[in-house]
Amino acid sequence: MDDWQWRAWVGHPSGGRLGAAFLITENRLLTCAHTVRGLDEARVGFPGLLEDLPATVVRCGDWEREGDPGDVAVLELSRPVPYEPARLADPGGLHEHTVTARTFAVCGFPRRSDQNERHATVTTSPHRGMRREWWELKTGPGDWLEEGYSGSAVYDADTGEVIGMVTNAELRYGDRADLGWMLPLPHIRTYWEELDDLLPLRWLTPDARRELRELLRGVRFTDPLAADLERITGRRAFGGFRSAWGSVRYVAEGWAEERLVRYVAALGPHLPDPARGRLTTWSARHLRGTAPAPAAAPAARPEPASVIVRLERVTFGNAFDVTVHTWVDGAAGASLPTERVPERGVRAAVEAGVAALAPALFDRDWMIEFAVPEGWLGKPFEQWYLDPRKRIPMRRCPVVVRDVDRLRPDSIRRGLAHHRWRLLTERGRSDPRPIACDAPRKAREFEEWLEANVDFCVLVYGSRPVKGWLTAALNNGIPVMLWTRTPCDAPSHEDCRGHRVLDELTAAICDEHPIDLPRVALALRKAALIAPKDEPHCGRDLTLLWDDPSRLPDPPLAMEV
Repeated sequence: MDDWQWRAWVGHPSGGRLGAAFLITENRLLTCAHTVRGLDEARVGFPGLLEDLPATVVRCGDWEREGDPGDVAVLELSRPVPYEPARLADPGGLHEHTVTARTFAVCGFPRRSDQNERHATVTTSPHRGMRREWWELKTGPGDWLEEGYSGSAVYDADTGEVIGMVTNAELRYGDRADLGWMLPLPHIRTYWEELDDLLPLRWLTPDARRELRELLRGVRFTDPLAADLERITGRRAFGGFRSAWGSVRYVAEGWAEERLVRYVAALGPHLPDPARGRLTTWSARHLRGTAPAPAAAPAARPEPASVIVRLERVTFGNAFDVTVHTWVDGAAGASLPTERVPERGVRAAVEAGVAALAPALFDRDWMIEFAVPEGWLGKPFEQWYLDPRKRIPMRRCPVVVRDVDRLRPDSIRRGLAHHRWRLLTERGRSDPRPIACDAPRKAREFEEWLEANVDFCVLVYGSRPVKGWLTAALNNGIPVMLWTRTPCDAPSHEDCRGHRVLDELTAAICDEHPIDLPRVALALRKAALIAPKDEPHCGRDLTLLWDDPSRLPDPPLAMEV
């Protein structure tokens, strides 16, 4: 059991031990609020290992005086420690496996000249509850609870599994007691909700739960929510909940997933607009039954016509082969001869070619596609001119970018994109995967994440993706990506520009059919034009990679091989 390294003492900054604590992450411990009463800083020690470490006190519950509920505090170490955190029990299993009284162990730090820890055995069970807050502890023969045991984990001595924390003792024999109380884990987590991220819960995945909990941070459990809960479960939750997250947890752990789907949907109207969109996106990714039925057969949605601009970098010299095609009714249409131009002349050649071919499409639903090398995918093509003489920008119509490598018939990237594009159109909705601006994945880890998730088809970035991410997505055949070209340089990402843009952009496309995304991007760009310039907007500097591999005009005759 790793020598029980997670057991610790907590003391006053000026010296002296006050009680016990136990390690739950590499830099956090749980203890009682009354143990660190009035302190903002404390000292922590792991007996025989590391002693006298500084820690910050974070109060979690409503505890103010003896007898109050919520006697919970978190201690945050300034640096992580190299010890295995305590193994926490499944809250649902406590009632299944503790119906009759069982024996557990506790470890305290009472005032002794040797300053050593002391151990005791206790028995408890759920039926020994008090005020729906504590479970009664009864010590074993010859064992006692004393001052200094508060904050101790109550754990199974055979497995090390923690079920709760000692909070009180009834001192009747001098300074000793054979009767005490503990807060079980299901009650501790109502005061410190982040504990749910560490518990072995049986619903959803840890990442999905953590994302939902963070999304609902600060959302209160109100009377309207209570009415929704009763309507969906058919039962009134007496006593209510401290937060909306608490009510979600109640439904998830006591009812079938279908009830959770309905209750999460009912939460939406109670959230502000940005959070509402994020909740919709979260539900689409993590809850079965929230996605609408696939759209009708693709033939029912007319395929847009296009002017397709193809840029191929030549092998020698800083030059490009520029070819401008049209795509009409699912087939290659008129095109212009390939023109080889130096890089500085690419824009002029493209603008002239588009101006020449676009009028033939004016009576259709049409757009402009730029099939370009990977390093050019982030160019602001929508700012180039549709009519250079009158300086009319291309943003007047939908503009997308594509990976020019996928236009080659022998491209492996194109073959991989075919598979994901087919999944995307069969699904009939975008179902985007958001990538935060502070996501820690390295390029190799990002590529492996995409390779392992073959159903990911649409990626949304909160900031301009780094080159390694972009290459990984193209190599894995991702057919649709959206990002803002404005980098997120915020020193903190708690509520940064990138996170806000990511939330807005993800919500804007979540339920859209993939065929409609170029039009959605156009609408977002137009909305950004009239938005306050000093505020972030998801349509400003927006790039949409939209790569339908079936839209494949004949390769130009001048293309080098």
